[in-house]
Amino acid sequence: MFKKILIVSLSLVLLLVLAAGGGSYYLVQSALPTVEGELTTKVEKPVRIVRDQYGVPHIYAETENDLFFAQGYVQAQDRMFQLELSRRSIGGRLAEIMGDSMVKIDAFNRTIGFRRAAEEGMSKVNPETMKALQAFADGVNSYLEDHADNLPVEYTMLGFKPEPWTPLDSLSIGKYMAWELGTNMRNELFMGVALPKLDEAKLRSLLYDYQPTDPTILNKSEQEQATPVERAQVAISQEALDNILAALDHGGPQVLPGEGLGSNNWVVSGKKTESGKPLLANDMHLGLGAPSTFYQNHLVLPGKYNVTGAIFPGVPGVIVGHNDKVAWGFTNLAPDVQDLFIEKQNPNNPHQFEYDGKWYDARVIEEEIKVKGGEPVKTEVVITRHGPVITNMLDSYKSADQAPAQTIRTAVEVGQPLALRWTAHDATDEITAMLGFDRATNYKEFEAAMKLFQAPSQNVVYADVEGNIAYHAMGSIPIRPKSDGLTPVPGWTSENEWQGYIPWEELPHTFNPEKGYIASANNKVVDDTYPYHITYDYDLPYRAIRIGQMLEEKDKLSLEDMERMQSDWANLQAKQHAQVFISALSSAELNETEQKAFDVLKEWFKDPIDDPELAGPVVYHSMYNKMFTRFYEPHLTEEYFYHFNRTSLPSYGLEMILRDPNPKWFQGTDDTKEKAIVDSFKQAVAWMKDELGKNPEKWQWGKVHTITLAHPLGSIKPLNLLYNNGPYAYGGSNVTVGAASYSRGKPFSIVLGAPWRFVIDMNKIDGAKDVLTMGASAQLGSDHYQDQTEMWLEGRYKTMHFTEQDVKENGERTLVLQPK
Repeated sequence: MFKKILIVSLSLVLLLVLAAGGGSYYLVQSALPTVEGELTTKVEKPVRIVRDQYGVPHIYAETENDLFFAQGYVQAQDRMFQLELSRRSIGGRLAEIMGDSMVKIDAFNRTIGFRRAAEEGMSKVNPETMKALQAFADGVNSYLEDHADNLPVEYTMLGFKPEPWTPLDSLSIGKYMAWELGTNMRNELFMGVALPKLDEAKLRSLLYDYQPTDPTILNKSEQEQATPVERAQVAISQEALDNILAALDHGGPQVLPGEGLGSNNWVVSGKKTESGKPLLANDMHLGLGAPSTFYQNHLVLPGKYNVTGAIFPGVPGVIVGHNDKVAWGFTNLAPDVQDLFIEKQNPNNPHQFEYDGKWYDARVIEEEIKVKGGEPVKTEVVITRHGPVITNMLDSYKSADQAPAQTIRTAVEVGQPLALRWTAHDATDEITAMLGFDRATNYKEFEAAMKLFQAPSQNVVYADVEGNIAYHAMGSIPIRPKSDGLTPVPGWTSENEWQGYIPWEELPHTFNPEKGYIASANNKVVDDTYPYHITYDYDLPYRAIRIGQMLEEKDKLSLEDMERMQSDWANLQAKQHAQVFISALSSAELNETEQKAFDVLKEWFKDPIDDPELAGPVVYHSMYNKMFTRFYEPHLTEEYFYHFNRTSLPSYGLEMILRDPNPKWFQGTDDTKEKAIVDSFKQAVAWMKDELGKNPEKWQWGKVHTITLAHPLGSIKPLNLLYNNGPYAYGGSNVTVGAASYSRGKPFSIVLGAPWRFVIDMNKIDGAKDVLTMGASAQLGSDHYQDQTEMWLEGRYKTMHFTEQDVKENGERTLVLQPK
């Protein structure tokens, strides 16, 4: 979320040049933490921190307070500046340290109110969890006190000192992760504006319709189908829509919807494994960068915690991993947990809104954004009964030389205010749930913890040493009495209010299913007979199909099979549509280069693998990427195409068009699907010829499909030389199990994949394996800054040392925190 183009002063650039030269050794090396010996600090009893050969900390404590204190301490040792950027971005305070270019991001994050939601929900957090959060914060702050004169070099570069860490900082991170994994607002905005003006049948044809042969996570539901809904029209200008989408671009993930944001997980019963015990695998797909999104750690408190796995930096506990009894994994359920309500504003009072025939006052928050090197920016956040008004979140504001204080203001005619209702604005307590996972010894205890986890909604797979496997959808999913969340609804009547959330007992779930495995890949959970609307935004089924194929290939599966599956690059989408493309191109007039490229494509279609050394994937993905514009732009006005292309609809709609012999989008026009395919292919070949030369047989997917693990500051030269890792040629794509998704806007740089991969055999829990992009440390000069990247690229794994004897044998450095 921090890979924004940062504008910095010339003095900073000069300082970085010096840091890269002779001054670098002192600046970098002096900031490296102490990881062996003894330190006197604020623990109650001695805490032992053993770091293995990859720098992963194994923390042994005698009290719960000391355990989380030490976890905060080691996260600060390894990731302090990452923690700093997290809380500043989420809280809308980047402009304080980076200047005017960050004001839009800050205004966006304050409007959505991640930190505000966390603060308002603090009173609902379990008191024991608050103690853990405070202990974690105390550990971070103890590190800051101990290293006030040798903080990470980024603080010196940007010229500021960190403030103390607080429990609120940790809670806010959870709210932001719910945003990254639970937003469909782009689709709803576009549909709300476009449906009244464009052909509804055509637009609805863009929603991917799961076929009877497409896998759902669970088998057919036995319940009745939900009823159709009526839709309200939205009066909002194109200019306002432009501004809102621009704000979403600044504040959201690096990828657009439909480009692979999701995950894979699966769990296999012992009756299908070589060991006779369950196997579990998980790879969560998020942005790829430096440092990694995840942090590996192992927490041990005798009698209560012995858990290892990954956590988001800045948060205590383990979010996904295993203890000595159970293991679990997440994928994004991706339900529709956001609705836009059309508010009716009082013409005599812009802060009053109608509801059931009466005017009600909105809550108004005056925000002031401090700006490094400039005057403060003032912005107004208006919160109705449904949530913040997002149509105030526009990107025009007075410059510093026009007024003493800048003011963000509405620059265009909005029409109707739209307010955001979002489940994560509720008071939730995910960290209590997460610590419950970490302590669980059986499914009953694990399920009790899942009930507390409300946002983001997730698909959870589970395995235990007793041989049980399970799946449960968890999180708050709204019940809508009169809508399905596809378009905004009137907010001036109680008829459209959510009627609570789907009850826990009615969320999709299964325990020890007969078929012997459960797999999820952001695909549809249950069929349309399920009585509640979950979402229109399930991912395409190809990863789920391929996972199922691989799980059925052998009677008995091993841990090595799980590893192989996570890096599988079979492209089932290409296989699905091969004959459509071959048919269209076989009758086309092609020049010599185009014919050679077509020959390459036909040969690749026989076994379509997105291998980085092959030419076939280059031809296929280049053509596919060109199809987004060629298929839709002629049939949409320029303004609608721009907005349409900022949603997930192009990816899903293109899939439906390719499957349909007579697509609605081409009916009544002189255009045809076949002609659009040929044109896209020719445009792609021309682009590839310029990029890779005249001979298609020598083209390689890995020459254009590359990954650079870029640091937030690495977009500025010469910082890229210090921080960034790559570029590397890499395989896979948006539709392969081994995820390596590229953005439609920047083909074909990889922006999303699995920062952390995890596999375990419950027959030998101390043999679980994982691998991380980059490394445990985000500190320049550390041996563990990027020491796992090569393994990750090659699909290899390291052992997650778990038993005390194993940790002792593989520990390289031990630090003991002694009480004062």
